[in-house]
Amino acid sequence: MALRIVAFAAVALAAVSLEARAIETVDSSIDAVTVYPQGARVTRVARVRLAKGPNRIALNGLPGGISMPGVQVDSASGDVEVRSVEIDLVPQRDAYNAEIGRLANEITELQHRIAAIDDDIATAELQLEFLKGIARDTAGAERLRAAGGQADIGSWREALDMLGEGAAGARSRIREARIDRRQLEQNLSVLERQLHDLRGRNPASARLSVVLHADAAVETDIRVHYLQSNAGWDSGYSAYLDTRGKVLRLTHEARVRQGTEEEWRDVRLVLSTSNPSGRMKAPDQDSRFLDVYDPVPWADSEERTLSRTMAVDRDLLETDSVARTDEHSGRNRRAVSYSPRERTSISNSADQAHSVPLAEYRHRVELVTRITPRQSAEAFLTARMSNDSNLPLVAGTMRVFIDGAYVGRSTFPELLPGAETVLPMGPDRRIDVLAIDQGGEKGSQGILSSRTTELTDFLFEIVNRYSTRTAIEVLDYYPVSRDERIEVTVPRGATPPDSKDLDERPGVIAWRRQLEPGENWRIVHRYEVSYPGNTVLAAER
Repeated sequence: MALRIVAFAAVALAAVSLEARAIETVDSSIDAVTVYPQGARVTRVARVRLAKGPNRIALNGLPGGISMPGVQVDSASGDVEVRSVEIDLVPQRDAYNAEIGRLANEITELQHRIAAIDDDIATAELQLEFLKGIARDTAGAERLRAAGGQADIGSWREALDMLGEGAAGARSRIREARIDRRQLEQNLSVLERQLHDLRGRNPASARLSVVLHADAAVETDIRVHYLQSNAGWDSGYSAYLDTRGKVLRLTHEARVRQGTEEEWRDVRLVLSTSNPSGRMKAPDQDSRFLDVYDPVPWADSEERTLSRTMAVDRDLLETDSVARTDEHSGRNRRAVSYSPRERTSISNSADQAHSVPLAEYRHRVELVTRITPRQSAEAFLTARMSNDSNLPLVAGTMRVFIDGAYVGRSTFPELLPGAETVLPMGPDRRIDVLAIDQGGEKGSQGILSSRTTELTDFLFEIVNRYSTRTAIEVLDYYPVSRDERIEVTVPRGATPPDSKDLDERPGVIAWRRQLEPGENWRIVHRYEVSYPGNTVLAAER
């Protein structure tokens, strides 16, 4: 019983000690930010002095939108333990927001400077009035002396020079002061607008109360981490192609945007491809069961058609759902983080993006001009490259420059280490393309079992206008039958392709050739489709 009383007394004394010790309010500043494609993790740092035992500190001015699940507090010292964390919403933000305080101080400073300029202008105007009075008095006195025959031309000139210099100096000071005043008024207007926007966007702030326990008196840093949703980044590339050396210089940059309640000033920035709000485990796999039912006769062909249509729609929906799921999981690969060497400042203007250089790569590339003559009479330059680094390259937009000239915008795909890709580099205007339809025929054959035949017959002509040998790739297709009653054949005289089922795409074919300067390459593309005469042929992609 005595032991229980002693223990209770110790706990009570500790609680009284903590309550008696004043809550210390400390200032904090944003030291680091990790930005994700959607969202960011902000780290604030506060320097504190802790006594041995329990300590309670308060940090004011945190964003009002933070919540406990997204807040983490830790100490740089291993001798300090975080015991509890509480968040209170503070309606009035001005007293605690460092950004609002900074803007208010700058506005006050500008107002004082404008007032000082107004004083200088008033002083200079007073000097002008004084000089005007002297000029009037001097002119009256000299007129009297001249009337009495005592005019002194030298003193007149001396007085005029003195008055002219004084008036010119005063007017110059007034002009310069008014120019300075207009500039300060513009700066003041900008700051007042920023303050208004900030106050309107941030009606409240959060106050963080933290209880810490120190094994001994210590001075250390307390770090507060919290999540912000209104931020993110995406990748951008600039591709500089040297066609003579066949080298691609690729610069990678991040476009960071944030519309949070805070500006990030001089922070350590980390850009991560991780997705903290994404899926954390593999999807559950349910069982699948099969049953067989006796067919039900349909009384109406319209109902049969409607049922078939609905079944097709269900299949399409299920296929589309699976495709979206696969695409989502395909992007959920191991995260990559980029850490710029220099500290960075990023404004919290949601409509403004800040560019951060990340890396630069140089790749040897294979240049091929690709043509799809039945779809376009233009040729397009491509660059085949492989990712020889040990990190994946993130997908993003790409600006393309060829031999120093800007040619347009394209996209850069996600590229895993060791993987290859073909980058589109824009139109190739030194390759002429002509596709001639030579008039395919349609006919029927057979008596007992009639069949319809359709012949497609094209002539492709490609001319190299370069002064050097150029690699050309021409793409087209042979249609693929999904019904055994449809036959696809290639007649004699057609130019055989170099590849079939290109990139695992059924029916897609390619012809390849190194064209000499001025060479004219002719490709005969023919195929024949045969199908039952009592059916209708439908082509689908």
